[in-house]
Amino acid sequence: MNLYPSILTPSIEEYQQQLSFVMDSQVVKVIQVDIIDGVFTDNLTLTPLDLINIDHGELEIDFHLMTEEPMDYVQELISIKDHLPIRSVIAQIERMSSPLSYLEEVKVQGWKAGFSLDLYTPVSAIDIDCWGDLDIVQLMTIESGFQGQEFNRRAFEKLTEIHQHAQSEIEIIIDGGVKADLLPLLNEKQVGGATVGSGFWRASDPVAAIQQYSQLM
Repeated sequence: MNLYPSILTPSIEEYQQQLSFVMDSQVVKVIQVDIIDGVFTDNLTLTPLDLINIDHGELEIDFHLMTEEPMDYVQELISIKDHLPIRSVIAQIERMSSPLSYLEEVKVQGWKAGFSLDLYTPVSAIDIDCWGDLDIVQLMTIESGFQGQEFNRRAFEKLTEIHQHAQSEIEIIIDGGVKADLLPLLNEKQVGGATVGSGFWRASDPVAAIQQYSQLM
């Protein structure tokens, strides 16, 4: 199982601090950067454009788009793709006008393409024609928008249906409220990755927390 530290912030200074914790841990290859537009949910973060002058070292970025129209941010990412180490784009499906066009645009850039389902969004929101082009399905185990919420196990109800649709190479990621004691259960349920935010950033020693989680993966 892969570990993805999640950075959700409106502050460049906080972004750089959390990024430095990840780098210092030396156990993570990919971070997830949450982009929120203040419309999809009542929060606002940095945009990809704000990050182009930051040194990410050897890390890659998964961008998680919690936005009114993800395609607008895909276009922004394309315009600055030479300045950021983008591995994938994972977008909330709830406000997406054309899921197939989104997948095509992301894949043509050579990035992994993913859909994220909010806590109460059913798997049926993913059109049957999309499954063949998906690399990632992310299940929110909290309501999108803010870190620090409690893990909600109702997201597990979606796993069986996803496994029925998904190709073997699709990675299922759990995002939200993941504490270290949940990792064995995620492994048992064949989850491919876990995104962790407040579990690291609210720890007294974020570097040690990242290393502890990594050892349990």
